[in-house]
Amino acid sequence: MGVEQQRSQAPLSFAKPAMSDFRKAFWDECYAAAKKSGAKFPELVAAQCCLESGFGRHISGRHNYLGIKGPGTTKSTKEFYNGQWVEIKAGFMNFPSLEACIDYLVTRWYKNWKGYKGMNSAASREAGAHMLKAQGYATDPSYPAKLINLMNRYAPLSK
Repeated sequence: MGVEQQRSQAPLSFAKPAMSDFRKAFWDECYAAAKKSGAKFPELVAAQCCLESGFGRHISGRHNYLGIKGPGTTKSTKEFYNGQWVEIKAGFMNFPSLEACIDYLVTRWYKNWKGYKGMNSAASREAGAHMLKAQGYATDPSYPAKLINLMNRYAPLSK
């Protein structure tokens, strides 16, 4: 059998990881970084990373997987104001790595910081999701429900 016949009978296939494998790998990386940084509910941080960045595909600044605003990269974003979605330009911080981005979040939103009560004080991960919205982390009224859905999917509680 010639080389051409072999190729036509056994086509090459390049294994591409399934999206669910890609998503789970990103979730696991965020979870590990959040746990290392001291988040009581690392699955809540992982859910934020996945939601804010589309599982790492849409970052808002260099290594900014959490949509953390500040000086750095200016981008268009959608925010929910006065009952409707509006597009605005905003500055997003740049970080040297995913781990640095997550550590910044955990230090300022999960631990008590500058008079704010952190998410680590929440009674449950679901309560923490609602605290993030109540304390102004996100404008999306569905933000807590989206985080809870991701946590239930990727880190279900044992029954």
